[in-house]
Amino acid sequence: MNNPNTPSPAVSVIIPVYNLENYLDACLASVERQTFPSFEALVVDDGSTDRTSEVLKRHADRDPRIVAIRKSNEGVAKARETALEHARGRYICFLDGDDLWEPDMLERLVAAIEEPGKSYDIVCCNYKRISKSYEAPVREKRTADMEGLEYLEASLRHAISVTLWGRIYRRELFDGEIRHYPLRLGQDTMINIQIGCKRPRVRFIDYVGYGYVQRAGSSNHRNFDFAYCQTFSRTVDEVLTRHEQALEGRKEYLHLLNSLRWYLVYVTKSSSPWVGDSEYARTLREKARRYAKELRPLFSPVRRTILRLDASRALRPIVVILATLLRWQNSLQRRLSR
Repeated sequence: MNNPNTPSPAVSVIIPVYNLENYLDACLASVERQTFPSFEALVVDDGSTDRTSEVLKRHADRDPRIVAIRKSNEGVAKARETALEHARGRYICFLDGDDLWEPDMLERLVAAIEEPGKSYDIVCCNYKRISKSYEAPVREKRTADMEGLEYLEASLRHAISVTLWGRIYRRELFDGEIRHYPLRLGQDTMINIQIGCKRPRVRFIDYVGYGYVQRAGSSNHRNFDFAYCQTFSRTVDEVLTRHEQALEGRKEYLHLLNSLRWYLVYVTKSSSPWVGDSEYARTLREKARRYAKELRPLFSPVRRTILRLDASRALRPIVVILATLLRWQNSLQRRLSR
């Protein structure tokens, strides 16, 4: 551990790792190369069974800014919670142990959040997907500043990136009742939703500083089913209920944004069984009709059509066709961005 008598660093970098012996060396090397020197990297080894701990020890022995924390395996949510308990910086950054930073990542983020005359709580940058065959930048569609409930709304409907990585946060945002939910998908989203309820002022900078390494075995929507759709909806409802006073009477609408987003993810998977006659789906469509005016500019005509057609099992083939077209469109856009 760091000596508590040493000066506090400006940034605490939180890096949860589990069985990443083939990736952690490059990850930590990218941290050590940072042009901004005032940081601590809290690397939480979540009970790895491979040689991850050896890689971590090697880096911690040669760079005192790398702090090794080993614990029993409890998942990434608990690992991040553990790191936050030890964090001494006035800012917090997150980095996954299989990803990479550009050398000036921290320098650019700290400069942006500390720009004279400004008062930001979060600064977000762009990232790039890295595979064996290509690197492709991914830029945020939103570039204007956010304040009030804008960050919460955008996070609920995934209008912006919902990852914890690729941004810098003021430490105070994690004070109080921030819960780390051990969900198999959407853990980052849940943290950002809770932070969004605190009405942060957010800045976006046009800078590609984070490298998201594509690897086999990382989590994605393949583990997403209807039961999980409902579980996530209940969890979001719990969070919004806890923060209802800050939501300006918009709790039902904000919850609907997130429920619609996740349900449409489920429906547009061709392999998903039809559940359009379930009470959950019927309630979702009824609320969507009540908020039709507000939802119209937020969800594309194709997605709104899919939601309506999903009410009938007989129309499921049409839904599959429309969903396939959406996937082709998204795939083409990603390829054109390379």
